[in-house]
Amino acid sequence: MRRAAIYSAILVAGVFVGSAAAERVEISGPALVVAQSSDPFSALVGKKRRRPATRAKRITIERYVLASDDRALLFEDHSNEARVKFLCGPDDPRFDCTIDPENPAAEIYQIKPTRGPRGDLIYKNAEGDTMMRIASYGGATVFWPGEGRGLAASKSFGDDASLRLGFAEYATAVRRAQVATAYVSAATGAPIIFDLGAAPLTEHENAAVLGDAVIRAANGIKAVADDPTGARIIASRIKRVTFAPANASGIGLESGVLQISYVPGQDIEGRPSSAAVAHFLEETL
Repeated sequence: MRRAAIYSAILVAGVFVGSAAAERVEISGPALVVAQSSDPFSALVGKKRRRPATRAKRITIERYVLASDDRALLFEDHSNEARVKFLCGPDDPRFDCTIDPENPAAEIYQIKPTRGPRGDLIYKNAEGDTMMRIASYGGATVFWPGEGRGLAASKSFGDDASLRLGFAEYATAVRRAQVATAYVSAATGAPIIFDLGAAPLTEHENAAVLGDAVIRAANGIKAVADDPTGARIIASRIKRVTFAPANASGIGLESGVLQISYVPGQDIEGRPSSAAVAHFLEETL
Protein backbone atom coordinates (compact mmCIF):
# COMPACT_ATOMS: atom_id res chain seq x y z
CA MET A 1 0.00 0.00 0.00
CA ARG A 2 2.80 2.41 0.86
CA ARG A 3 4.57 1.76 -2.43
CA ALA A 4 1.35 2.41 -4.37
CA ALA A 5 0.88 5.70 -2.53
CA ILE A 6 4.39 6.88 -3.41
CA TYR A 7 3.90 5.92 -7.02
CA SER A 8 0.59 7.84 -7.19
CA ALA A 9 2.23 10.94 -5.66
CA ILE A 10 5.00 10.91 -8.21
CA LEU A 11 2.53 10.62 -11.07
CA VAL A 12 0.63 13.64 -9.74
CA ALA A 13 3.87 15.66 -9.45
CA GLY A 14 4.81 14.71 -12.98
CA VAL A 15 1.53 16.00 -14.35
CA PHE A 16 1.90 19.21 -12.32
CA VAL A 17 5.33 20.15 -13.71
CA GLY A 18 4.52 19.11 -17.25
CA SER A 19 5.07 15.79 -18.96
CA ALA A 20 7.95 17.12 -21.19
CA ALA A 21 10.10 18.08 -18.21
CA ALA A 22 9.08 15.30 -15.83
CA GLU A 23 11.66 12.77 -14.84
CA ARG A 24 11.12 9.09 -15.63
CA VAL A 25 10.75 7.12 -12.44
CA GLU A 26 11.33 3.46 -11.86
CA ILE A 27 10.66 1.57 -8.67
CA SER A 28 12.75 -1.48 -8.01
CA GLY A 29 12.40 -3.18 -4.65
CA PRO A 30 12.48 -0.91 -1.63
CA ALA A 31 14.63 1.76 -3.30
CA LEU A 32 13.33 4.58 -5.47
CA VAL A 33 15.53 5.19 -8.55
CA VAL A 34 15.21 8.45 -10.49
CA ALA A 35 16.65 8.29 -14.05
CA GLN A 36 18.07 11.20 -16.00
CA SER A 37 15.66 13.43 -17.84
CA SER A 38 15.14 12.90 -21.56
CA ASP A 39 14.68 16.65 -21.98
CA PRO A 40 17.37 17.74 -24.57
CA PHE A 41 17.84 21.07 -22.79
CA SER A 42 18.87 19.36 -19.56
CA ALA A 43 22.18 18.34 -21.15
CA LEU A 44 23.15 22.02 -21.25
CA VAL A 45 22.58 22.61 -17.55
CA GLY A 46 25.15 21.72 -14.90
CA LYS A 47 27.53 19.97 -17.26
CA LYS A 48 30.94 21.05 -18.48
CA ARG A 49 31.45 21.13 -22.21
CA ARG A 50 34.42 19.13 -23.37
CA ARG A 51 36.91 20.96 -25.53
CA PRO A 52 38.13 19.14 -28.62
CA ALA A 53 41.61 17.72 -28.30
CA THR A 54 44.31 20.09 -29.56
CA ARG A 55 46.01 18.81 -32.66
CA ALA A 56 49.76 18.65 -32.62
CA LYS A 57 51.31 21.11 -35.04
CA ARG A 58 52.79 19.45 -38.08
CA ILE A 59 56.55 19.79 -38.28
CA THR A 60 57.60 21.52 -41.49
CA ILE A 61 61.04 21.54 -43.14
CA GLU A 62 61.64 24.58 -45.33
CA ARG A 63 64.56 25.34 -47.61
CA TYR A 64 65.96 28.86 -47.89
CA VAL A 65 68.48 30.10 -50.47
CA LEU A 66 70.65 33.19 -50.01
CA ALA A 67 69.94 36.02 -52.40
CA SER A 68 73.66 36.76 -52.84
CA ASP A 69 74.64 33.24 -53.97
CA ASP A 70 73.29 29.71 -54.14
CA ARG A 71 74.07 28.69 -50.55
CA ALA A 72 71.12 26.99 -48.88
CA LEU A 73 69.90 26.15 -45.41
CA LEU A 74 67.15 24.01 -43.93
CA PHE A 75 64.75 25.31 -41.30
CA GLU A 76 62.61 22.94 -39.21
CA ASP A 77 59.81 24.57 -37.24
CA HIS A 78 58.59 23.02 -33.96
CA SER A 79 56.40 26.01 -32.97
CA ASN A 80 58.07 26.85 -29.63
CA GLU A 81 61.54 25.95 -30.92
CA ALA A 82 63.24 25.18 -34.21
CA ARG A 83 66.31 23.72 -35.86
CA VAL A 84 68.46 25.12 -38.64
CA LYS A 85 71.21 23.55 -40.71
CA PHE A 86 73.49 25.54 -43.04
CA LEU A 87 74.13 23.07 -45.83
CA CYS A 88 77.62 22.36 -47.16
CA GLY A 89 78.24 23.50 -50.71
CA PRO A 90 80.99 22.84 -53.25
CA ASP A 91 84.39 24.00 -51.97
CA ASP A 92 82.80 25.03 -48.64
CA PRO A 93 85.79 25.90 -46.38
CA ARG A 94 84.00 25.18 -43.09
CA PHE A 95 85.56 22.44 -40.97
CA ASP A 96 82.14 20.77 -40.75
CA CYS A 97 82.25 20.26 -44.49
CA THR A 98 85.91 19.23 -44.88
CA ILE A 99 86.50 16.96 -41.86
CA ASP A 100 84.64 14.09 -43.51
CA PRO A 101 84.32 14.64 -47.28
CA GLU A 102 82.28 11.45 -47.71
CA ASN A 103 79.76 12.52 -45.05
CA PRO A 104 79.55 16.33 -44.71
CA ALA A 105 78.61 17.15 -41.13
CA ALA A 106 77.22 20.69 -41.06
CA GLU A 107 76.03 21.51 -37.56
CA ILE A 108 72.35 21.30 -36.68
CA TYR A 109 71.53 24.23 -34.41
CA GLN A 110 68.77 24.24 -31.79
CA ILE A 111 67.18 27.70 -31.75
CA LYS A 112 64.25 29.39 -30.02
CA PRO A 113 62.04 32.24 -31.30
CA THR A 114 61.34 35.60 -29.69
CA ARG A 115 58.96 38.21 -31.07
CA GLY A 116 60.69 41.21 -32.61
CA PRO A 117 59.60 44.55 -34.11
CA ARG A 118 56.80 44.48 -36.70
CA GLY A 119 55.93 40.90 -35.78
CA ASP A 120 59.26 39.42 -36.92
CA LEU A 121 60.44 36.18 -35.33
CA ILE A 122 64.07 36.26 -34.16
CA TYR A 123 65.70 32.87 -33.60
CA LYS A 124 68.65 32.55 -31.20
CA ASN A 125 70.70 29.68 -29.85
CA ALA A 126 71.11 28.92 -26.13
CA GLU A 127 74.07 31.31 -25.92
CA GLY A 128 72.02 34.22 -27.26
CA ASP A 129 73.53 34.37 -30.75
CA THR A 130 71.04 35.39 -33.45
CA MET A 131 70.91 32.74 -36.17
CA MET A 132 67.90 33.78 -38.20
CA ARG A 133 65.15 36.36 -38.49
CA ILE A 134 61.89 35.66 -40.33
CA ALA A 135 59.78 38.65 -41.27
CA SER A 136 56.00 38.65 -40.99
CA TYR A 137 55.74 38.67 -44.78
CA GLY A 138 57.90 35.52 -45.08
CA GLY A 139 61.32 36.87 -46.05
CA ALA A 140 64.33 35.85 -43.98
CA THR A 141 67.64 37.28 -42.80
CA VAL A 142 70.28 34.63 -42.15
CA PHE A 143 73.44 34.89 -40.07
CA TRP A 144 75.68 32.37 -41.80
CA PRO A 145 78.28 30.76 -39.50
CA GLY A 146 81.55 32.66 -39.62
CA GLU A 147 79.99 35.77 -41.18
CA GLY A 148 79.10 38.73 -39.00
CA ARG A 149 76.39 40.36 -41.11
CA GLY A 150 72.86 39.27 -41.94
CA LEU A 151 72.18 37.93 -45.43
CA ALA A 152 68.83 38.03 -47.21
CA ALA A 153 67.28 34.66 -48.05
CA SER A 154 64.05 33.46 -49.59
CA LYS A 155 62.14 30.20 -49.58
CA SER A 156 62.94 27.62 -52.21
CA PHE A 157 61.60 24.22 -53.14
CA GLY A 158 62.93 20.95 -51.82
CA ASP A 159 61.91 17.58 -50.43
CA ASP A 160 64.19 17.45 -47.41
CA ALA A 161 64.30 15.02 -44.51
CA SER A 162 63.89 16.03 -40.88
CA LEU A 163 66.98 17.54 -39.24
CA ARG A 164 68.37 14.61 -37.28
CA LEU A 165 71.78 13.00 -36.96
CA GLY A 166 72.23 10.17 -39.40
CA PHE A 167 73.68 6.78 -38.47
CA ALA A 168 77.45 6.70 -38.02
CA GLU A 169 79.71 3.80 -37.10
CA TYR A 170 82.40 4.07 -34.46
CA ALA A 171 85.06 4.06 -37.19
CA THR A 172 83.61 7.37 -38.42
CA ALA A 173 84.08 8.93 -34.98
CA VAL A 174 87.67 7.62 -34.84
CA ARG A 175 88.48 9.12 -38.23
CA ARG A 176 86.97 12.45 -37.21
CA ALA A 177 88.95 12.49 -33.96
CA GLN A 178 92.19 12.01 -35.89
CA VAL A 179 91.39 14.88 -38.25
CA ALA A 180 90.24 17.07 -35.35
CA THR A 181 93.54 16.46 -33.55
CA ALA A 182 95.48 17.81 -36.52
CA TYR A 183 93.04 20.67 -37.08
CA VAL A 184 93.02 21.98 -33.50
CA SER A 185 96.75 21.44 -33.00
CA ALA A 186 97.46 23.56 -36.08
CA ALA A 187 95.03 26.27 -34.92
CA THR A 188 96.57 26.55 -31.44
CA GLY A 189 100.21 25.85 -32.33
CA ALA A 190 100.42 23.03 -29.76
CA PRO A 191 99.54 19.31 -29.80
CA ILE A 192 96.02 18.69 -28.50
CA ILE A 193 94.86 15.08 -28.77
CA PHE A 194 91.23 14.07 -29.23
CA ASP A 195 90.76 10.89 -27.18
CA LEU A 196 87.58 8.82 -27.62
CA GLY A 197 88.41 6.48 -24.76
CA ALA A 198 87.57 2.78 -24.83
CA ALA A 199 85.94 1.41 -27.96
CA PRO A 200 82.35 0.11 -27.64
CA LEU A 201 81.66 -3.61 -27.31
CA THR A 202 80.46 -3.65 -30.90
CA GLU A 203 81.87 -1.26 -33.47
CA HIS A 204 78.62 -1.36 -35.48
CA GLU A 205 76.45 0.41 -32.90
CA ASN A 206 75.29 3.93 -33.70
CA ALA A 207 78.04 6.44 -32.82
CA ALA A 208 76.30 9.43 -34.40
CA VAL A 209 76.23 11.56 -31.24
CA LEU A 210 79.89 10.80 -30.45
CA GLY A 211 80.97 11.59 -34.00
CA ASP A 212 79.05 14.85 -33.95
CA ALA A 213 80.43 15.78 -30.51
CA VAL A 214 83.98 15.52 -31.90
CA ILE A 215 83.26 18.09 -34.61
CA ARG A 216 81.45 20.47 -32.27
CA ALA A 217 84.29 20.38 -29.75
CA ALA A 218 86.86 21.05 -32.48
CA ASN A 219 84.84 23.96 -33.86
CA GLY A 220 84.32 25.44 -30.40
CA ILE A 221 88.06 25.35 -29.68
CA LYS A 222 88.87 26.77 -33.10
CA ALA A 223 86.44 29.69 -32.57
CA VAL A 224 88.35 30.74 -29.45
CA ALA A 225 91.75 30.04 -31.04
CA ASP A 226 90.98 32.42 -33.92
CA ASP A 227 92.05 35.14 -31.50
CA PRO A 228 95.84 34.99 -30.91
CA THR A 229 95.41 35.44 -27.17
CA GLY A 230 92.80 32.67 -27.08
CA ALA A 231 95.06 30.34 -29.06
CA ARG A 232 97.96 30.97 -26.69
CA ILE A 233 95.86 30.30 -23.58
CA ILE A 234 94.35 27.12 -25.02
CA ALA A 235 97.82 25.84 -25.96
CA SER A 236 99.00 26.33 -22.40
CA ARG A 237 95.91 24.99 -20.63
CA ILE A 238 94.59 22.10 -22.74
CA LYS A 239 96.57 19.03 -23.77
CA ARG A 240 93.79 16.54 -24.43
CA VAL A 241 90.07 16.45 -25.27
CA THR A 242 88.23 13.39 -23.95
CA PHE A 243 84.76 12.04 -24.70
CA ALA A 244 82.71 9.91 -22.31
CA PRO A 245 79.09 8.70 -22.31
CA ALA A 246 76.93 10.11 -19.51
CA ASN A 247 73.34 10.73 -18.44
CA ALA A 248 73.51 14.35 -19.62
CA SER A 249 75.71 16.29 -22.00
CA GLY A 250 78.27 18.61 -20.44
CA ILE A 251 81.71 20.20 -20.51
CA GLY A 252 84.45 20.19 -17.89
CA LEU A 253 88.11 21.11 -17.57
CA GLU A 254 90.53 19.44 -15.18
CA SER A 255 94.32 19.04 -15.18
CA GLY A 256 94.73 20.03 -18.82
CA VAL A 257 91.88 17.80 -20.04
CA LEU A 258 88.78 19.22 -21.70
CA GLN A 259 86.05 16.72 -20.85
CA ILE A 260 83.09 16.34 -23.19
CA SER A 261 80.14 14.31 -21.89
CA TYR A 262 77.61 13.00 -24.39
CA VAL A 263 74.43 10.90 -24.33
CA PRO A 264 74.39 8.15 -26.98
CA GLY A 265 71.16 7.92 -28.91
CA GLN A 266 69.83 11.35 -27.86
CA ASP A 267 70.40 13.19 -31.15
CA ILE A 268 71.79 16.75 -30.99
CA GLU A 269 70.53 17.28 -27.43
CA GLY A 270 73.01 14.61 -26.40
CA ARG A 271 76.17 16.64 -27.09
CA PRO A 272 77.38 20.20 -26.39
CA SER A 273 77.09 22.53 -29.36
CA SER A 274 80.11 24.31 -30.80
CA ALA A 275 78.81 27.59 -29.33
CA ALA A 276 78.51 25.95 -25.90
CA VAL A 277 82.13 24.73 -26.08
CA ALA A 278 83.39 28.16 -27.15
CA HIS A 279 81.36 29.90 -24.43
CA PHE A 280 82.70 27.51 -21.79
CA LEU A 281 86.31 28.13 -22.79
CA GLU A 282 85.85 31.89 -22.85
CA GLU A 283 84.36 31.83 -19.36
CA THR A 284 86.77 29.27 -17.87
CA LEU A 285 90.25 29.85 -19.31
